[in-house]
Amino acid sequence: MRLKVTPEDFVVREATGLRIRRAPAPHRVYMLEKKDWNTADALIRIAKEKRVPYDRVAYGGKKDRHAHTFQYVTVQHPADLSLTTKGYSLKQIGYATEPMAPSLILANHFDLTVRDLDPDTARRMAANAARIQEQGLPNYFDDQRFGNIDKERGFIAEKMLQGKWEEALNMALTAIHPEEHTEAKQRKRILRERWGDWAACREIAHSALEQRSFDVLLANPGAYREALATAHRETATMWLSTYQSFLWNEMLRRLLAARSWAGDTVRGVAGPYAMLAPGAALSPELMIPLPGRGMRFPDPEAGELLEEILRERRLRPASLEGEVLPGLGFRATPRPALLIPQSLHLEPPVPDDRYPDKLKLAIRFTLPRGSYATMVIKALAGA
Repeated sequence: MRLKVTPEDFVVREATGLRIRRAPAPHRVYMLEKKDWNTADALIRIAKEKRVPYDRVAYGGKKDRHAHTFQYVTVQHPADLSLTTKGYSLKQIGYATEPMAPSLILANHFDLTVRDLDPDTARRMAANAARIQEQGLPNYFDDQRFGNIDKERGFIAEKMLQGKWEEALNMALTAIHPEEHTEAKQRKRILRERWGDWAACREIAHSALEQRSFDVLLANPGAYREALATAHRETATMWLSTYQSFLWNEMLRRLLAARSWAGDTVRGVAGPYAMLAPGAALSPELMIPLPGRGMRFPDPEAGELLEEILRERRLRPASLEGEVLPGLGFRATPRPALLIPQSLHLEPPVPDDRYPDKLKLAIRFTLPRGSYATMVIKALAGA
């Protein structure tokens, strides 16, 4: 089975609650259409080209780079910034009195094509669709959420919570990810080798975070937390939210196992995903908070499981209550444990034009914000 063979195989259209007006207002509203770009990189490039401060740009969520996506963006700027270039376009569609934000995403509509299927898998996906529409699936954060995990050393935020500030900074600056360019991978290898020689590291530093961090360490060797604090807020927030999502996934996975609701297990980059066993009755009302300040557990067992997970990692719930970096910490928000796709529809399989003697399957559905279409595909493909 293959997903995202082409951007057109994974089309996402955002639905918003943003009130879009025809009359001029402080924020211009745009539709950002893109392929082979992640949201932030495309908007940073546009802001630079149009000479607009990036902090005047607002959007709801980061849409998949390997997809064809449509999402709402607002810019607090008097000029029309519409443009079209290779990979993305920005088209003004109106005005708004408030900026776009994650809370204004109502849902995401997905049109997907799954390729390279054998007949048995295609039949299984069709058979599973009815059960998933009725029973739902666990609302895990999927692998896309864990793009900054270091497969050797783990989570940057966990090292910060453990007070291992040097290791956290080393991970932030030298972790090598498969999608990076060869030059970046080579530079990071050299930074690892020269770590501690801050002058040598500063000489080869390229990214803004590398340069700022080594400037801090040249002035004050050992100021690792201060160096991490120079990261852009968006980057630092992602470090924290990645770890928070991992903890949430672990709570849900263990809760399913404790109540004998766990079915097939699917491998994930940050740990396994236990799917629901047929007939498992996970309540649509069950909410599990993202671990953080002010967390309250309607289901006490979930809170006990969080304590268990944190003990294994030499942490306590109180570790999540305070400030991790200046002005930045973990904030508890409720998240439904169960995901039920809306308007789930599978077309009959047809011959795959890219993979001879294989089938492709078109799938459509709608999900609430923060839920992952790829988890739906994994549940459909389950045994």
